[in-house]
Amino acid sequence: MFLGNRTAILAASGILLLLIVWGKVVGDIYRLPGPDSALLLFQFMLVIFLMEASTTVLTFDSTIRQLEGKNDDLSSLARMRVMNWERVQLFSLGRLTLASFGLSLGLLILGSLVSVSVNQIAFSGILVLAAVVAIFVLLTYRREPEQRR
Repeated sequence: MFLGNRTAILAASGILLLLIVWGKVVGDIYRLPGPDSALLLFQFMLVIFLMEASTTVLTFDSTIRQLEGKNDDLSSLARMRVMNWERVQLFSLGRLTLASFGLSLGLLILGSLVSVSVNQIAFSGILVLAAVVAIFVLLTYRREPEQRR
């Protein structure tokens, strides 16, 4: 990794998410023609995917560095297991991100088809916020390799 620092990765990802949201807010305030909601959703999911993929690669790099220069059978087995773990993690993260994007896009389309009255906007906003928080928690749940005792 470029910096090799989990805090820097999380800070950069958080700043990207804030810029995406801020751009949408400013566009709405000044009534600028903004991107489609699906594009905004895609950008949001992409930043979260890259953040989680970076932490996976960071964990992989630190583990491989510990095995550097060791060529015995146990180290080779550990190296293969770590490579397999990384592949499975990135593949699972990709599937989870695609499923979350599909679910969110489906909810976005369903929400555009159903009319929401003025007195239901707060309730709908709470549901959307709960869905975003649930997706964020699902995507950022830590999946670290098990430590031997």
